[in-house]
Amino acid sequence: RAQTLRRFCLARASPWRARRASSSLLPSAPPQRVMAPAKVGTLHFIEQTIYKAEKALVAAKFNGLAIDKKVFDAQKDAKKPDFLAKNPLGKVPYLETDMGCICTSNAIARYVARCRADTSLYGKSFDDECQIDTWLEFCTHELEIPLMSWVYPVMGLMEDDPAATQDAQADVKAALTVMEKQLKASPYLIGDYVSLADIALVCTLREAFVRVLDPAFRKPFPKVCAWFEKCCAMPQFAAVVGSVKLCQQAGKPQPVLAAFKPPERKQKAEAQAPKAAAKPAAKAPAAGKPAAPAAAAPSGDAEKQIKEVGDQIRDLKAKLKAEGLSGKKIDANDEVKALVAKL
Repeated sequence: RAQTLRRFCLARASPWRARRASSSLLPSAPPQRVMAPAKVGTLHFIEQTIYKAEKALVAAKFNGLAIDKKVFDAQKDAKKPDFLAKNPLGKVPYLETDMGCICTSNAIARYVARCRADTSLYGKSFDDECQIDTWLEFCTHELEIPLMSWVYPVMGLMEDDPAATQDAQADVKAALTVMEKQLKASPYLIGDYVSLADIALVCTLREAFVRVLDPAFRKPFPKVCAWFEKCCAMPQFAAVVGSVKLCQQAGKPQPVLAAFKPPERKQKAEAQAPKAAAKPAAKAPAAGKPAAPAAAAPSGDAEKQIKEVGDQIRDLKAKLKAEGLSGKKIDANDEVKALVAKL
């Protein structure tokens, strides 16, 4: 009984030590009855961006956990009074648990990975955990943001901006180059086993591999492609993402779906009242005083003339200063005053 308790405590404190301790402290255990996966909560997600939810769903498969799924309708569910009450940040996806809500895809995936202390999904050591965190940050900032700037227009989730897409493609190439280098050194991102880092990046890349990363774009990254296909073939991935077929031709931007169209902005003419009608009429000149003459419209080469006179003033001031005149005397010089008047 004491040995069993010690093993339990070790499992909670350090999963990699627990596995080592189990072999030395306990005799081989008899076969046990298979238990149903423990339920960790209900995951709310938007169907069109399900890749964000898939990070946690795949992690749950590796950890033998169950998660209920519920599609979030942004048009209806976001207006419900209890939505912000239980999810103050208003972010989707979010995981609803007995202890409260967890939002954003990587935070949810971290929670699911850490629910089991006896697996290596979040690493086998403190250093592994830090490496996984590094790759999760890389996933969000170096890959997901530019990738979705390219993929979302093809999915009809965002307006197409050709210049932004071109920049995004360059950023994606840079991110895949980093991954290619890492995967030449090890079969997975942090070593010889699948971790949450692999899960997050595979799920983020799935839409891209299916929709926009054509053979020409994939060619410089054979290690990344092999790693992606190997992961997708694993039963834990396949149970969530299904069969994944790499695209042969990059998709074209589609019209934005109605649910994802931004609210229409009023035209400036409608938003602003006509200023001409609102402004009071100009006062008539007082009796006996002539009206001020209107300023002459500048000629077509006005800028050139202004620049030439300005250069003459600067050159003259520099000459007078070299002759020993001070600032006030320079400004009082007749030639300077004439040029300033001309300017």
